[in-house]
Amino acid sequence: MLFVMKKIIFEQVVNMILATLLACATATTVLHSTIDTSTTNYFVEIKFNRLWLLFILMSIIFSILRYVYGKVFGQHDGYDTKAAEFSCQDEREQLISQHATKITYRFMTNILAASLAILLFSNLLTNSIMMLRLIPIILIAVCFNLMLLIYLIAWIFYDHNI
Repeated sequence: MLFVMKKIIFEQVVNMILATLLACATATTVLHSTIDTSTTNYFVEIKFNRLWLLFILMSIIFSILRYVYGKVFGQHDGYDTKAAEFSCQDEREQLISQHATKITYRFMTNILAASLAILLFSNLLTNSIMMLRLIPIILIAVCFNLMLLIYLIAWIFYDHNI
């Protein structure tokens, strides 16, 4: 059971880190880029910063770690690098994965509905163009990380109860 938990925790934590890095890199790109539509020439300047390099490096490092984890622990816990957190060693793990996915889906429908409401009301409450650009990025990042966290918690909960 400990090996099984390791693969789920490993996958979800790695995915949360990468999602957060991607959101931060995207947000800083939006903050530092300029768009000028006031003249006859439409001018867009997009600036990529070092967070993108960090995101790419961490993606490569985590891909290597996933490969190594699959080779070292793959025989013990049924970890498959292609199936990732959905790799199942037996029927019990498949059942746990199905339950965790179902719970995650139920939570995400509510979280996405709440995000749409937040997006609507934030447009009414702010007149800052920069905030209007950042709010969707923040909401998507929060929703994605919540989805990963809910899957992880549901997996652990069902693993202990089944």
